[in-house]
Amino acid sequence: MSVFSRYRRALQLPGLLTALLLSASFCLPANAIDNSGLEKAASALAQSGFQGAVLAARGDQVLLQKSMGQFGELNQTFRFASITKQMTAILVMQEVDAGKLKLDASLGSYWPDYPNADARAITLRQLLTHYSGLYNENAIPDFHMTSAARGDNMQEFATGVCAQPLKASPGSSFDYNNCDYMVLGALLERMNKQSFAQLLKKRIFQPAGMKQSGLYNAAMPDNRSHVHGILNGQPEPEVNFASYGAAGSSYGTLQDLLAMNRAFIQGKLMSAAARSEMLKPNATGGALGVWVYPFGGADAAKPTVIVERQGWIAGIRILNLVDTASGNVLILVSTNGDLDLTQTWANQGPAVALLSALIKAK
Repeated sequence: MSVFSRYRRALQLPGLLTALLLSASFCLPANAIDNSGLEKAASALAQSGFQGAVLAARGDQVLLQKSMGQFGELNQTFRFASITKQMTAILVMQEVDAGKLKLDASLGSYWPDYPNADARAITLRQLLTHYSGLYNENAIPDFHMTSAARGDNMQEFATGVCAQPLKASPGSSFDYNNCDYMVLGALLERMNKQSFAQLLKKRIFQPAGMKQSGLYNAAMPDNRSHVHGILNGQPEPEVNFASYGAAGSSYGTLQDLLAMNRAFIQGKLMSAAARSEMLKPNATGGALGVWVYPFGGADAAKPTVIVERQGWIAGIRILNLVDTASGNVLILVSTNGDLDLTQTWANQGPAVALLSALIKAK
């Protein structure tokens, strides 16, 4: 359900953005960091009515953890939603590292009998950046509802609903689409002869130290101990979280998501060359599984390059912001599905004051 179309406004990224992002060295400050600015920003956010949780960290230091409103204990598990797409992109880049995949090769190069012959011309890069033109499963209103009883078979989704006639020619237009990542997940399963859940566990969860993370499946009932939220001012509808597959079915805790970010920053999940390729933004900030943009909220004259990934399913929204140069991580989890978290790039929205304070913290 995550929608990032606002990124398609005219963001003119500096030519040396990628170089800044990848050449900057990560270092851990030796002394304790003053988090008073973060505390002030968090207090203002709570007073604004924000419901959820906030975590801010730099390197190995957690500078702020706050539960606000009805979120409850900070060690609770919640759906990661489209943060899963970032994980899928990492898995793809691992295959690029291994020489098994090429980003600008066609889907048909690796899946020659993919049911939609026109879709075989789509490149992996187009899938990763939502320029595939694939049919969008969100055109089916109840596709992800529990009442639809569609289970969790990603191979079936990829070769069924996602293989319907293309909406547009590959590469011609942006369309945020879960099918792009369902097809990538199904391809990874076929290549490795392992389930997507197994690939996540072996290649991301375990190396990163994500101790409570997993992937929803159809046999797993919605766990009421997991964090839930509201949508349209009402308790959120019942969703089949397993039906999102490689596009949105992972879950875990704040500490798990922080662990993934740290592993990503520290180069534990892929080579430097693969990370460089993953984080190259296009003209509107779109990279592979993430968005990358200059944030000027802390210093307009010297913007900070931010890697962003959002997730949104029903009443839970997540904003995951990473400054790879300084090892800064800011995570917001909102239990109000109606709250817009998409405007940080434009120096607007609930994360701006916190992100600015984190960057400025000394």
